[in-house]
Order: sequence, then structure tokens, then C-alpha cells
Amino acid sequence: MATPATPEQAVAALWRSLSHDAGQPGDEAALRAILHPDAMVYGARYSNGAAALSVARGADFAAGIGRVDEKGFHECEVAREVRQYDRFATVYSVVESRNDRSAPKANFTGVNSIQLFRADDGWRIIGLYYQVERPGQPIPLQGGKAGACLEG
Repeated sequence: MATPATPEQAVAALWRSLSHDAGQPGDEAALRAILHPDAMVYGARYSNGAAALSVARGADFAAGIGRVDEKGFHECEVAREVRQYDRFATVYSVVESRNDRSAPKANFTGVNSIQLFRADDGWRIIGLYYQVERPGQPIPLQGGKAGACLEG
């Protein structure tokens, strides 16, 4: 698998690698191909009203994606803002997540900050920080439209 030539391609590949039908795993090999070997993944959510942060090495996160999941999981990126300088890029991405790809309403929405480094062979994700939408505090879609997924 070729390393993405642009930050946008890397982010689109991220969402594709995580998406899968019920009873299937995500695409662990594709995810590993876009993660830098030293990548880190941080996740924030609320549990029983309290903020919780999870931290994982990219390799461990990828291994979890490679496990069969009884529920489907489909990522639909509805908004993206890219800032780039030389070998540095940061992407702000709003993603709707659904268990059923064709469901009209998302199970939840998340906001993501993705940091990338342009290696000699293409762009690799060095950091992913996501937060799942807090109940009662919707994430602005930044001009995107619910259910209208961006292309790579």
C-alpha cells in the first residue's frame, strides 16, 4: 500500500481503515501503513458525566481495529480543515459514526485533531486526538452537512 501523497489522502485513508461491516474487523494493515511507528492516539469522552481520556500507542490502537467487531462501524467525515507547512500538517476533522452505513442518523459525532509528518515516502499520522460529542453540546459541523461524507 502506497503512503498517501497529501494530508487529505492520509485522513481519508484513516476513516476508511476504521470502517467495517458487522462481524468484520477494520483494516489493520491499511491503518498501520498510514501511522508513523511512534504515533500516539488520545481519546476523550464523558462517562457518567466525568471526563475520561484514553491514551494508546498507534500500534496498539491498530491491533484493536484488527479485531472482529459484532457491530458495524462506519466513519463519515463531514468537515475537514487542513493547515500545512513543509513537512508539518494538522487536520481538524468532524466525523459522524454509524453502526449501519445507511442509517439516516449518526450514532455519535466526534471531533478529531490529526497531526501528520511528511516522510520521504509520503504523509504519516503521528498523532490522533479525538473527542466524542458531549450530550447536550453538539459539535458544529463547520459548514458540513450531516450524512454528506467528504471524498478522499
